Amino acid sequence: MKGFFKSRLVLTLVTLILPAAALAVSLAGITHLATARAAGTVGVFVGYADSLRSSPTNFPTPWAGSPGVTFEGCQPPSLCTYDAGAVRVVNNTNATVTVNSVAVHVDTCTLTGWPSATLAPGDQLIVTQVASGATSGCPLSGPTGPPSMDTSDIGPGGSSYSGICTPDGIQPTVDVTLDGTTTTYTDSGQILNTGGVDLASCPSAGTNESTQWTTVGRAPCPGAVLTLAPSSQTHSVGETATVTATLTNSCNEPLSGVAVNFQVTSGPNNGLPGTGVTDSNGQATFTYSSTQPGTDQLQASVTNPAGTITSNPVKVTWTLVFAQGGSFVIGDLENHSGASVLWWGAQWWKANSMSGGSAPPSFKGFENGNSTPTCGQTWTTDTGNSSNPPPTVPPLMGVIVASHITKSGSTISGDIVHIIVVRTDPGYQPDPGHPGTGTVIAQVC
Repeated sequence: MKGFFKSRLVLTLVTLILPAAALAVSLAGITHLATARAAGTVGVFVGYADSLRSSPTNFPTPWAGSPGVTFEGCQPPSLCTYDAGAVRVVNNTNATVTVNSVAVHVDTCTLTGWPSATLAPGDQLIVTQVASGATSGCPLSGPTGPPSMDTSDIGPGGSSYSGICTPDGIQPTVDVTLDGTTTTYTDSGQILNTGGVDLASCPSAGTNESTQWTTVGRAPCPGAVLTLAPSSQTHSVGETATVTATLTNSCNEPLSGVAVNFQVTSGPNNGLPGTGVTDSNGQATFTYSSTQPGTDQLQASVTNPAGTITSNPVKVTWTLVFAQGGSFVIGDLENHSGASVLWWGAQWWKANSMSGGSAPPSFKGFENGNSTPTCGQTWTTDTGNSSNPPPTVPPLMGVIVASHITKSGSTISGDIVHIIVVRTDPGYQPDPGHPGTGTVIAQVC
């Protein structure tokens, strides 16, 4: 009997230890998964896409073809008519996740069948109707998803709700299975079934049904807003300017993964394009430089199957700053983009070659007779330090390019064949014994 109880004790301990070990392994896996996703969450959004009655701001954006989007629906968009609810899953974590399945329930009607998708960090999955056109009632789901997903026309028991304006009270649900775990979300805002009525007929025929992506469970955020900032900025020619486009729904939720087009619509850089993709904050940037002074106007835009969303216009002003009291000069044979040049110093005449011959040795590089130099003009100055060079110079400076310099008595004169922008080096002083040097970065004229 004693041996019998000892055996029972050993078996009992083993029985207790093995489940505990399995639980420890399971908990370790959960802990690892939680740690991997600590940087963010997987977002689930719902929207309604209506290209029959187009509204670019309301149409869910991003859509098919957007960067980082796996689109499981009718393609290509140019050949598809959309009248459907849609679900969007966004991986905002720092780990790859697998969306095993998505199922949409409108009362007893279930729409599912889309293939699984693996999403890298930042990527998205969108599921919707897989065939073009609109039908009412509950469709049968195919091997790649439901051919139609006109959830605004699905009523109680899967019946047709086309043309009915009496709210049915149905709150659709969405099952998202992520890495083997299913979570059910309630569309309490009734975005998928457009408020429980056939919105295309209510209050009158032809009403647009589109609703912008909205976090599932929230009230509808029907539209999108694209803003461009700052409204104005000023830079020296040769510097860079950055504008930021922000795309959100009408509830200020960011819309990520959307391609943004930037365009300079007027000004010295008219026609200059740029592109970007909105990040998790719904923002994309465009940075550019100018070789010409003046004021640019810029605008951003986003396109989807329903049309184009445009931003507010903004302005970038480019200024060309010359030295105080006049301008420094270089020889025309030294004018090359990226060239190191000497624009002030005792040996100016040796360091600057010109197509019209050598300059007089008494010219040190500064002219004080033309306060607003432009190409085609001329300038005059005094010899040596008598030209009164400024005590300091700007970091980016307009500089005259001369091809011919002469001296008559105590007056030196020259031409202006180009105006360039020079990035000045440290070390300049108004004494010719402390030369002024820099790098040619742009030509204005």
